Amino acid sequence: MNNQSDSLVQSLDRGLQLLLVFEDQGPDLSLGQLSQALDLPKSTVHRLIATLCARGFMEQVKSTGNYRLGLRLHGLGARTVVARTLTSEAEPFLRSLLEKHGETVSISVLDEDETVIIDKMESELAMRVTSQIGKRNPVHCSGSGKVLLAFAHPDTREKIISRIALTRHTDKTITCREALRGHLEEIRKRGYAVDDEEIQEDQICLSAPVWNHEASACAAITISGPAGRIRAKGLEAIAASIADAARELSGKLGAPISGREKKEG
Repeated sequence: MNNQSDSLVQSLDRGLQLLLVFEDQGPDLSLGQLSQALDLPKSTVHRLIATLCARGFMEQVKSTGNYRLGLRLHGLGARTVVARTLTSEAEPFLRSLLEKHGETVSISVLDEDETVIIDKMESELAMRVTSQIGKRNPVHCSGSGKVLLAFAHPDTREKIISRIALTRHTDKTITCREALRGHLEEIRKRGYAVDDEEIQEDQICLSAPVWNHEASACAAITISGPAGRIRAKGLEAIAASIADAARELSGKLGAPISGREKKEG
């Protein structure tokens, strides 16, 4: 039976070991120091370094020729902290919404051109929307995607709109860029987004933005359920509950009051 080491990809494992050397041996190190720490030939370590530098995980210090960790690692670390803070702070709000409306609740963040669910609580009703942590949704037709796109910085929003494929999922999916721009303007005025059977027939999702301490929309809280039941409960009533929860969570994250208003990025 194979042990854990048998399943490791050697080159990837060496690259990760190379990054971990910086935990103990200083902010910047020479090729020789890295070679010695890993007990690998300089030629091998140099190839690892070149790959990591190309991806932004390492960089060369021009003044000394030594190497140090790249800023991309800082970005990944910051995202991890943000995600963990969001999930821990969001849990009571998600639970409250689930108890109040009985429908599946989730919280998502924007990642490039998609949103990613980082936490969720599912309805206990027989007919319900199910989801998975880590699931990705397109920004042009999901509630979370549309609300985060609507409240993104205008430059970021336009870049995303210009490059994404407006794939049709149902007859209600927006597939025109100009129509999407107009729809996002309506979301900014209203303060929440509705996926009205735009990804999947007979499914409605409502989302409101969560603001961080920098007054940026950093996440979206979403309630999802069967279209008929959501309509019967009242879209506006559910949206108001989500917006209230998102506003309170924003306060927990240190968002200034002005950052919780509907604004143009």
